[in-house]
Amino acid sequence: MATIKELKELALHAVRGTAPANYTAETVDEALRGELAAMCDSINNFQRNKYDIFEILITAADEVVPKKAFEVMGMFAEIKNVPQGQKAVFRVNGLGKGRAKKFLTRVGLSGLYETFRLDNETFELGAYAIGGAARIDFERFLDGTDNMADLMEIVTEGLTDAVFGEVQKALIAAKDAVGRPDANKVISSKFESDKMFKLVSVVKAYGGAAVIFAPPEFVGEMGPDAIVPVGVAGQQAVYHPDDIDAIYRTGYVNVFRGTPIVQIPQSFIDQKNDKTWINPQFAYVLPAGKEKIVKIVFEGATQMWDFVNRDQSIEIHTYKKMGAAIMTHHNWGIYQNTSIPDTSDFPYGI
Repeated sequence: MATIKELKELALHAVRGTAPANYTAETVDEALRGELAAMCDSINNFQRNKYDIFEILITAADEVVPKKAFEVMGMFAEIKNVPQGQKAVFRVNGLGKGRAKKFLTRVGLSGLYETFRLDNETFELGAYAIGGAARIDFERFLDGTDNMADLMEIVTEGLTDAVFGEVQKALIAAKDAVGRPDANKVISSKFESDKMFKLVSVVKAYGGAAVIFAPPEFVGEMGPDAIVPVGVAGQQAVYHPDDIDAIYRTGYVNVFRGTPIVQIPQSFIDQKNDKTWINPQFAYVLPAGKEKIVKIVFEGATQMWDFVNRDQSIEIHTYKKMGAAIMTHHNWGIYQNTSIPDTSDFPYGI
């Protein structure tokens, strides 16, 4: 049997998609599943080994969640990891001339969003707990139907979805923050490419590139961008071949008039498949390459514990501390398409 240190290393390789010497990506996953199954082949063994198992799962979660957040939001989000009990300190660029324009929207106590003007060169961002629980039918573990490796995937995916949800809530709250100009937001009952282009133009006017950050439902409504040839009376609008090809190959456009589109990963909060983590109505036009307007902090390690129900099923509870703040000044935009049903929900309180 492998040591706990070796199992942690296998778990990290499994979530990274890599392999140590004498392994392949497939055999890493198989070996990890086999080792974890041996630690849970009876309820007594599970109780004896559960804290080691939790330590392995926590190691994987603390590796995956910040990494996935950076992969999706790294272009426009500054992400920091701090030890338990500390706050992250972020520096504000160009505060002098932009003092009157720069505001911060972040989560306050009891889940309330607060907006205030930035008067200092730095600000602190604290964290709060997000989390959830997974229920295990232990008979399925004994039968080999389920495995702790499956639980590891559920935990890391759920925490990652929660991070995206919290960033989204802060972005939406920043839409109506004090000092935000009307030119930086669009509320429409359909997708209008000319209005999206104006938002992109506003963002690019501050220098640098822009990126459109949107869930798949919103991107699906964008469709190919019709261009009417200039100076030809009665000419029918045409679509760019690359847009048509992208829709054919992936189902979505991935560039809007030279501006890349990054999809927010969408998923359901439970197995009913009717409530989503991300509000599909909103898209965000964010600056890339300059000061990053989204600030994210992860504090300490993921916490995990178990609870045994009367039917002998086991619930694994997890939480991770994170915080999100949005710079609410004049160089980013938000588009709300109200024709898309709002299916978003949050299965936990702050």
